[in-house]
Amino acid sequence: MSNSYFIEILNHNGDVHSRQLYWTLPIAIGRAYHNDIILDDPHTAAEHAVIDINEEGVLIISDVNSQNGIRLKGKRSTTFAIHGDAVFHLGHTQLRVRTNDYVVAPEIIDDVSHRWEGWPLAILAICIIGLLAFSNAWLNDIDNNKTTPYVMSICMWLGYSMLWAGIWALANRVFGGAAHFSRHLLTLGSGLTLLYVWGYLAIILAYGFSWTLLTRFGNHIEIIIVAATIYYHLFQITPRKGKRLQIICAAFAIFCSGLILMKNYQSSDQYADELYMHEILPPSVRMSRNYSLNEFNEKISQLKTDIDKEREKAIKEKESTKNEK
Repeated sequence: MSNSYFIEILNHNGDVHSRQLYWTLPIAIGRAYHNDIILDDPHTAAEHAVIDINEEGVLIISDVNSQNGIRLKGKRSTTFAIHGDAVFHLGHTQLRVRTNDYVVAPEIIDDVSHRWEGWPLAILAICIIGLLAFSNAWLNDIDNNKTTPYVMSICMWLGYSMLWAGIWALANRVFGGAAHFSRHLLTLGSGLTLLYVWGYLAIILAYGFSWTLLTRFGNHIEIIIVAATIYYHLFQITPRKGKRLQIICAAFAIFCSGLILMKNYQSSDQYADELYMHEILPPSVRMSRNYSLNEFNEKISQLKTDIDKEREKAIKEKESTKNEK
Protein backbone atom coordinates (compact mmCIF):
# COMPACT_ATOMS: atom_id res chain seq x y z
CA MET A 1 0.00 0.00 0.00
CA SER A 2 1.30 3.42 -0.84
CA ASN A 3 2.40 5.61 2.02
CA SER A 4 2.82 8.88 0.10
CA TYR A 5 0.38 10.90 -1.98
CA PHE A 6 1.03 13.50 -4.65
CA ILE A 7 -1.66 16.12 -5.18
CA GLU A 8 -1.32 17.82 -8.57
CA ILE A 9 -3.09 21.03 -9.61
CA LEU A 10 -3.40 21.14 -13.41
CA ASN A 11 -3.72 24.09 -15.77
CA HIS A 12 -6.30 24.33 -18.56
CA ASN A 13 -4.07 22.35 -20.93
CA GLY A 14 -3.86 19.45 -18.50
CA ASP A 15 -0.24 20.15 -17.57
CA VAL A 16 0.90 20.14 -13.95
CA HIS A 17 0.85 23.64 -12.47
CA SER A 18 1.93 22.56 -8.96
CA ARG A 19 2.62 19.28 -7.17
CA GLN A 20 2.67 18.67 -3.41
CA LEU A 21 3.70 15.56 -1.46
CA TYR A 22 1.67 14.36 1.56
CA TRP A 23 2.51 11.49 3.89
CA THR A 24 -0.68 11.17 5.93
CA LEU A 25 -4.44 11.03 5.40
CA PRO A 26 -6.97 12.60 5.41
CA ILE A 27 -6.08 15.56 3.18
CA ALA A 28 -8.47 18.50 3.39
CA ILE A 29 -9.03 20.73 0.35
CA GLY A 30 -10.67 24.15 0.18
CA ARG A 31 -10.21 27.91 0.31
CA ALA A 32 -9.99 28.17 4.10
CA TYR A 33 -6.49 28.45 5.56
CA HIS A 34 -6.86 25.45 7.88
CA ASN A 35 -6.95 23.08 4.87
CA ASP A 36 -3.96 21.01 3.82
CA ILE A 37 -4.44 22.21 0.23
CA ILE A 38 -5.56 25.82 -0.10
CA LEU A 39 -7.23 26.63 -3.42
CA ASP A 40 -7.22 30.14 -4.85
CA ASP A 41 -10.50 29.61 -6.67
CA PRO A 42 -13.66 31.55 -5.73
CA HIS A 43 -15.78 28.73 -7.16
CA THR A 44 -14.63 26.34 -4.42
CA ALA A 45 -15.96 26.22 -0.88
CA ALA A 46 -14.03 27.04 2.28
CA GLU A 47 -14.11 23.29 3.03
CA HIS A 48 -14.67 21.66 -0.33
CA ALA A 49 -13.35 18.07 -0.35
CA VAL A 50 -11.41 15.45 1.59
CA ILE A 51 -9.08 12.70 0.34
CA ASP A 52 -9.10 9.57 2.50
CA ILE A 53 -9.31 5.77 2.47
CA ASN A 54 -12.72 4.13 2.90
CA GLU A 55 -13.56 0.96 4.80
CA GLU A 56 -12.66 -1.23 1.81
CA GLY A 57 -9.17 0.31 1.67
CA VAL A 58 -9.89 2.31 -1.52
CA LEU A 59 -8.49 5.81 -1.88
CA ILE A 60 -11.42 8.20 -2.39
CA ILE A 61 -12.20 11.90 -2.70
CA SER A 62 -15.40 13.09 -1.03
CA ASP A 63 -17.39 16.30 -1.25
CA VAL A 64 -17.86 18.26 1.98
CA ASN A 65 -21.31 19.75 1.28
CA SER A 66 -20.02 22.27 -1.26
CA GLN A 67 -22.42 23.94 -3.70
CA ASN A 68 -20.43 23.20 -6.88
CA GLY A 69 -19.38 19.70 -5.80
CA ILE A 70 -16.86 17.41 -7.48
CA ARG A 71 -17.04 16.42 -11.15
CA LEU A 72 -15.24 13.68 -13.05
CA LYS A 73 -15.64 13.66 -16.86
CA GLY A 74 -18.68 15.91 -16.52
CA LYS A 75 -20.42 13.68 -13.95
CA ARG A 76 -21.04 14.96 -10.43
CA SER A 77 -20.99 12.81 -7.34
CA THR A 78 -20.35 13.11 -3.62
CA THR A 79 -17.64 10.43 -3.70
CA PHE A 80 -15.22 9.16 -6.36
CA ALA A 81 -12.64 6.40 -6.24
CA ILE A 82 -9.21 7.76 -7.07
CA HIS A 83 -6.91 6.38 -9.76
CA GLY A 84 -3.79 7.99 -11.16
CA ASP A 85 -5.28 9.31 -14.42
CA ALA A 86 -8.56 10.70 -13.03
CA VAL A 87 -8.82 14.50 -13.22
CA PHE A 88 -11.33 15.92 -10.76
CA HIS A 89 -12.95 19.34 -11.15
CA LEU A 90 -13.49 21.33 -7.97
CA GLY A 91 -15.08 24.56 -9.13
CA HIS A 92 -12.71 25.80 -11.85
CA THR A 93 -9.76 23.87 -10.41
CA GLN A 94 -8.46 20.67 -11.99
CA LEU A 95 -6.93 18.25 -9.50
CA ARG A 96 -5.25 14.86 -9.83
CA VAL A 97 -4.06 12.46 -7.12
CA ARG A 98 -1.25 9.98 -7.62
CA THR A 99 0.57 7.67 -5.25
CA ASN A 100 4.25 6.79 -5.19
CA ASP A 101 3.56 3.41 -6.87
CA TYR A 102 1.96 5.00 -9.94
CA VAL A 103 3.51 3.60 -13.15
CA VAL A 104 4.47 6.42 -15.53
CA ALA A 105 4.34 6.15 -19.32
CA PRO A 106 7.48 5.11 -21.23
CA GLU A 107 9.98 7.75 -22.22
CA ILE A 108 9.11 9.60 -25.43
CA ILE A 109 11.82 9.57 -28.07
CA ASP A 110 13.08 13.09 -28.72
CA ASP A 111 12.84 13.43 -32.50
CA VAL A 112 12.77 17.24 -32.50
CA SER A 113 15.63 18.88 -34.33
CA HIS A 114 16.82 21.38 -31.73
CA ARG A 115 19.00 23.05 -34.33
CA TRP A 116 15.78 24.51 -35.73
CA GLU A 117 15.14 26.71 -32.74
CA GLY A 118 16.10 30.20 -31.72
CA TRP A 119 17.89 32.71 -33.95
CA PRO A 120 18.71 30.42 -36.93
CA LEU A 121 15.01 29.69 -37.39
CA ALA A 122 14.09 33.37 -36.95
CA ILE A 123 16.71 34.49 -39.48
CA LEU A 124 15.43 31.94 -42.01
CA ALA A 125 11.87 33.16 -41.51
CA ILE A 126 12.93 36.82 -41.89
CA CYS A 127 14.76 35.97 -45.13
CA ILE A 128 11.70 34.18 -46.52
CA ILE A 129 9.33 37.03 -45.67
CA GLY A 130 11.79 39.64 -46.92
CA LEU A 131 12.19 37.79 -50.22
CA LEU A 132 8.41 37.59 -50.62
CA ALA A 133 8.10 41.32 -49.95
CA PHE A 134 10.87 42.12 -52.45
CA SER A 135 9.40 39.93 -55.20
CA ASN A 136 5.94 41.41 -54.64
CA ALA A 137 7.34 44.94 -54.93
CA TRP A 138 9.33 43.99 -58.03
CA LEU A 139 6.31 42.48 -59.81
CA ASN A 140 4.26 45.60 -59.07
CA ASP A 141 7.05 48.06 -59.85
CA ILE A 142 6.05 50.77 -62.32
CA ASP A 143 8.68 53.33 -61.30
CA ASN A 144 12.06 52.02 -62.40
CA ASN A 145 15.22 52.62 -60.35
CA LYS A 146 13.36 53.77 -57.21
CA THR A 147 14.33 51.87 -54.07
CA THR A 148 11.81 53.46 -51.70
CA PRO A 149 8.89 51.16 -52.64
CA TYR A 150 11.11 48.12 -52.07
CA VAL A 151 12.30 49.28 -48.65
CA MET A 152 8.79 50.25 -47.57
CA SER A 153 7.35 46.95 -48.76
CA ILE A 154 9.96 44.87 -46.92
CA CYS A 155 9.59 46.91 -43.72
CA MET A 156 5.80 46.65 -43.83
CA TRP A 157 5.81 42.91 -44.44
CA LEU A 158 8.33 42.29 -41.68
CA GLY A 159 6.51 44.60 -39.26
CA TYR A 160 3.16 42.88 -39.69
CA SER A 161 4.84 39.47 -39.58
CA MET A 162 6.61 40.30 -36.30
CA LEU A 163 3.32 41.47 -34.81
CA TRP A 164 1.49 38.33 -35.93
CA ALA A 165 4.21 35.99 -34.67
CA GLY A 166 4.46 37.99 -31.44
CA ILE A 167 0.77 37.53 -30.68
CA TRP A 168 1.04 33.79 -31.21
CA ALA A 169 4.26 33.65 -29.16
CA LEU A 170 2.51 35.43 -26.29
CA ALA A 171 -0.34 32.92 -26.43
CA ASN A 172 2.22 30.13 -26.59
CA ARG A 173 3.98 31.53 -23.51
CA VAL A 174 0.75 31.86 -21.53
CA PHE A 175 -0.87 28.54 -22.46
CA GLY A 176 2.12 26.40 -23.45
CA GLY A 177 4.90 27.57 -21.15
CA ALA A 178 7.34 28.66 -23.92
CA ALA A 179 7.13 31.44 -26.51
CA HIS A 180 8.63 29.72 -29.62
CA PHE A 181 8.62 33.06 -31.44
CA SER A 182 10.94 31.84 -34.20
CA ARG A 183 8.73 28.82 -34.94
CA HIS A 184 5.63 30.98 -35.22
CA LEU A 185 7.50 33.37 -37.50
CA LEU A 186 8.60 30.50 -39.74
CA THR A 187 5.06 29.10 -39.74
CA LEU A 188 3.78 32.46 -40.97
CA GLY A 189 6.55 32.67 -43.58
CA SER A 190 5.70 29.21 -44.88
CA GLY A 191 1.99 30.05 -45.07
CA LEU A 192 2.68 33.31 -46.93
CA THR A 193 4.95 31.46 -49.35
CA LEU A 194 2.23 28.92 -50.15
CA LEU A 195 -0.32 31.69 -50.67
CA TYR A 196 2.08 33.64 -52.88
CA VAL A 197 3.12 30.64 -54.99
CA TRP A 198 -0.45 29.37 -55.31
CA GLY A 199 -1.71 32.78 -56.48
CA TYR A 200 0.68 32.96 -59.43
CA LEU A 201 0.67 29.23 -60.19
CA ALA A 202 -3.14 29.20 -60.43
CA ILE A 203 -3.09 32.14 -62.87
CA ILE A 204 -0.41 30.54 -65.07
CA LEU A 205 -2.13 27.13 -65.19
CA ALA A 206 -5.57 28.65 -65.71
CA TYR A 207 -4.37 30.79 -68.62
CA GLY A 208 -1.96 28.26 -70.10
CA PHE A 209 -4.22 25.18 -70.01
CA SER A 210 -7.69 26.77 -69.71
CA TRP A 211 -8.05 25.37 -66.19
CA THR A 212 -10.21 28.30 -65.15
CA LEU A 213 -11.54 26.42 -62.12
CA LEU A 214 -8.24 27.23 -60.41
CA THR A 215 -9.02 30.95 -60.49
CA ARG A 216 -12.81 30.76 -60.33
CA PHE A 217 -12.62 28.79 -57.07
CA GLY A 218 -9.13 29.80 -55.99
CA ASN A 219 -10.29 31.45 -52.76
CA HIS A 220 -11.14 28.06 -51.30
CA ILE A 221 -7.57 26.86 -51.73
CA GLU A 222 -6.37 30.02 -50.02
CA ILE A 223 -8.74 29.31 -47.12
CA ILE A 224 -7.26 25.81 -46.79
CA ILE A 225 -3.74 27.29 -46.66
CA VAL A 226 -4.79 29.83 -44.02
CA ALA A 227 -6.51 27.12 -41.95
CA ALA A 228 -3.40 24.93 -42.17
CA THR A 229 -1.21 27.85 -41.07
CA ILE A 230 -3.46 28.53 -38.08
CA TYR A 231 -3.40 24.81 -37.25
CA TYR A 232 0.40 24.78 -37.03
CA HIS A 233 0.31 27.90 -34.85
CA LEU A 234 -2.12 26.18 -32.48
CA PHE A 235 -0.17 22.92 -32.63
CA GLN A 236 2.92 24.69 -31.26
CA ILE A 237 0.83 25.74 -28.25
CA THR A 238 -0.97 22.45 -27.54
CA PRO A 239 0.73 19.63 -29.49
CA ARG A 240 -1.10 16.93 -27.54
CA LYS A 241 -4.44 18.07 -28.97
CA GLY A 242 -3.44 17.67 -32.61
CA LYS A 243 -6.51 15.71 -33.74
CA ARG A 244 -8.91 18.11 -32.05
CA LEU A 245 -7.12 21.06 -33.64
CA GLN A 246 -7.35 19.41 -37.06
CA ILE A 247 -11.10 19.05 -36.68
CA ILE A 248 -11.47 22.67 -35.52
CA CYS A 249 -9.38 24.07 -38.38
CA ALA A 250 -11.15 21.87 -40.94
CA ALA A 251 -14.52 23.09 -39.65
CA PHE A 252 -13.24 26.67 -39.86
CA ALA A 253 -12.19 26.16 -43.50
CA ILE A 254 -15.53 24.57 -44.43
CA PHE A 255 -17.45 27.37 -42.72
CA CYS A 256 -15.48 30.10 -44.52
CA SER A 257 -15.84 28.33 -47.88
CA GLY A 258 -19.58 28.05 -47.31
CA LEU A 259 -19.81 31.78 -46.61
CA ILE A 260 -17.94 32.57 -49.83
CA LEU A 261 -20.16 30.26 -51.90
CA MET A 262 -23.27 31.85 -50.38
CA LYS A 263 -21.98 35.37 -50.99
CA ASN A 264 -21.06 34.58 -54.61
CA TYR A 265 -24.44 33.03 -55.33
CA GLN A 266 -26.34 35.95 -53.84
CA SER A 267 -24.36 38.50 -55.83
CA SER A 268 -24.10 36.75 -59.22
CA ASP A 269 -26.29 33.59 -59.08
CA GLN A 270 -23.08 31.60 -59.47
CA TYR A 271 -20.79 29.93 -56.95
CA ALA A 272 -17.56 30.94 -58.70
CA ASP A 273 -15.39 33.76 -57.36
CA GLU A 274 -15.29 35.42 -60.80
CA LEU A 275 -17.33 35.02 -63.98
CA TYR A 276 -14.25 35.05 -66.20
CA MET A 277 -10.51 35.07 -65.82
CA HIS A 278 -9.31 38.61 -65.14
CA GLU A 279 -5.58 38.00 -65.67
CA ILE A 280 -4.21 38.07 -69.21
CA LEU A 281 -0.67 36.73 -69.74
CA PRO A 282 1.59 36.78 -72.81
CA PRO A 283 0.45 34.48 -75.66
CA SER A 284 3.61 32.38 -75.25
CA VAL A 285 2.22 31.07 -71.93
CA ARG A 286 -0.84 29.68 -73.69
CA MET A 287 -0.52 25.87 -74.00
CA SER A 288 -4.07 24.73 -74.77
CA ARG A 289 -5.28 24.45 -78.38
CA ASN A 290 -6.74 27.37 -80.30
CA TYR A 291 -10.47 27.31 -80.97
CA SER A 292 -11.77 27.96 -84.46
CA LEU A 293 -14.14 30.80 -85.30
CA ASN A 294 -16.98 28.32 -85.90
CA GLU A 295 -16.55 26.84 -82.42
CA PHE A 296 -16.56 30.33 -80.96
CA ASN A 297 -19.77 31.23 -82.82
CA GLU A 298 -21.43 28.00 -81.65
CA LYS A 299 -20.65 28.84 -78.05
CA ILE A 300 -21.97 32.38 -78.54
CA SER A 301 -25.20 30.98 -79.98
CA GLN A 302 -25.58 28.59 -77.06
CA LEU A 303 -24.90 31.43 -74.64
CA LYS A 304 -27.57 33.54 -76.36
CA THR A 305 -30.06 30.67 -76.07
CA ASP A 306 -29.33 30.26 -72.37
CA ILE A 307 -29.70 33.99 -71.75
CA ASP A 308 -33.02 34.08 -73.62
CA LYS A 309 -34.31 31.21 -71.49
CA GLU A 310 -33.26 33.00 -68.31
CA ARG A 311 -34.93 36.20 -69.51
CA GLU A 312 -38.18 34.39 -70.31
CA LYS A 313 -38.10 32.67 -66.94
CA ALA A 314 -37.58 35.98 -65.13
CA ILE A 315 -40.49 37.60 -67.09
CA LYS A 316 -42.84 34.72 -66.23
CA GLU A 317 -41.90 34.89 -62.56
CA LYS A 318 -42.50 38.64 -62.54
CA GLU A 319 -45.92 38.26 -64.19
CA SER A 320 -46.82 35.47 -61.77
CA THR A 321 -45.94 37.69 -58.83
CA LYS A 322 -48.13 40.51 -60.20
CA ASN A 323 -51.08 38.15 -60.66
CA GLU A 324 -50.77 36.89 -57.10
CA LYS A 325 -50.91 40.45 -55.80
